[in-house]
Amino acid sequence: MMGRFDAIVVGAGATGGLAAALLCEKGLSVLLLDAGTRYPFWQKPLSKTLAAAIGTISDPRLAKVLPPRLIHAGTKVLRQAGRVRQPVQTECYAWVQKPDSLLDDRDHPYETPADKPFTWIRALGVGGRLAVPGHGRQYYRFGEADLAPKPGADSSWPFGIEELEPWYSLVEQRLALTGAQEGIAHIPDSVVARPAKPDAAESALMEMIRAAWPEAAAMLSRYAPPTDFTGAAKATGRLTLRSGALVRRILAGPDGRAAGAEWVNTLSGQTEQAGAPLVFLCASSLESTRILLNSSTPGGALGDQLPALGGYLTDHIMLKAEGVMPSLPTGGSGEPGRCVYLPRFDLREGGARPRGFGIQLYASGNPSGSWVTAVGFGECVPRAENRVSLAPGKTDRWGIPQLRIEMDWSAKDLSLAKDMDGALAGLLDVLKAKILVQPDGPATPGTSVHECGGARLGTDAGASVLNPHNECWAMPGLYVTDGASFPSQGIQNPTLTMMALTARACDHAVGG
Repeated sequence: MMGRFDAIVVGAGATGGLAAALLCEKGLSVLLLDAGTRYPFWQKPLSKTLAAAIGTISDPRLAKVLPPRLIHAGTKVLRQAGRVRQPVQTECYAWVQKPDSLLDDRDHPYETPADKPFTWIRALGVGGRLAVPGHGRQYYRFGEADLAPKPGADSSWPFGIEELEPWYSLVEQRLALTGAQEGIAHIPDSVVARPAKPDAAESALMEMIRAAWPEAAAMLSRYAPPTDFTGAAKATGRLTLRSGALVRRILAGPDGRAAGAEWVNTLSGQTEQAGAPLVFLCASSLESTRILLNSSTPGGALGDQLPALGGYLTDHIMLKAEGVMPSLPTGGSGEPGRCVYLPRFDLREGGARPRGFGIQLYASGNPSGSWVTAVGFGECVPRAENRVSLAPGKTDRWGIPQLRIEMDWSAKDLSLAKDMDGALAGLLDVLKAKILVQPDGPATPGTSVHECGGARLGTDAGASVLNPHNECWAMPGLYVTDGASFPSQGIQNPTLTMMALTARACDHAVGG
């Protein structure tokens, strides 16, 4: 046993880092466990060599001495070599920028049915997927309709939006968002630290869209660079950070309450433990669900006690179209996360529907024309049959049972995807863009890197895994506050809501 702490936090990403900071600031001693490992070269020669080569070929200075065609060819060759160890992670757009921010798929396998592929993009290391270049920079609140019951699925949240509002404000103040107060019902206003207005190029895009669809909402995205919450926790002097800690299970005491965590040291292969009466599980939606499925109390395995565990996996239905439009006015700050956002673009001509989609619009130009990318994110229907379980007889490199992921799009999801396809085509037509990249149906589930569910909130232990305060029904003292806890997803990037749930749960756990 490594020792005893007041609290253990699993995962050092957006929610885990925030939980560690808030708990430390409340006066608790906290052990933060993260699976990221800095391997020596001799243990990962191929990965280390590829990371160095990608760093070289991505260096902007190289573009001054080598033709773009040669750089593109070199990148393609390196991506092909990367598939040896990272067959899934090389599908991520950011792999060519920082391949070593993503894990080794051979060491951390998972299985899917042959007819139900799932692209599970995973990052290891402090910061989690926020450390992946360009990811996780946009932050939007949910609205009342996002938490309300919707036809076709039992997916309502166990509280209304007013319960989250003070926690949204707390998190937004710490993030120091850039953006504007828009007064758009679908995306409630946030606390903004750096007010911003659309530049000339963004204004031109919005004007063209509003001219075509006067009822369409168009706004500047709300965004921020990654915040070093782990650093804030360290500054209190109460944090112990342990890297290379791949958590196997949460430990329970004789009374069934959370009592600590067990992990494998990924460098030594040894199993280690630490004790704490309070555990926050923030490892990412699927990793947190895996850990829960591997955990038990004196009453039995959590999966046997909680029938909903592993079910209701969701992801954003994602489609992307790209093309070239007439050159826009000079503009564009180039800040990661900044774009023109079209929330609930499905309502651009009025009407009402329970689930819809939004579009993130990016444009960069030169005198010969502007390259425009439109990415649509739609809300899928939460279904019990979209689930994860432990793959029988299959383990990872360290002997930990691996996940089996079973998810596909429903008929309603595919219908929404068809509407999104038409909306993207119509949008690029209004922008007078020649389409060069056109979607061929929705992307494979997981591709949006917004997966949620698996351990959802609710009011009944027979139909949910967590109570309304994000505490596990079957193991009091264990809180799950990442995307695993979502009963449904909305159209928004989910990170801000995960963080608001984390702040709320920390307050509940320490009694205000």
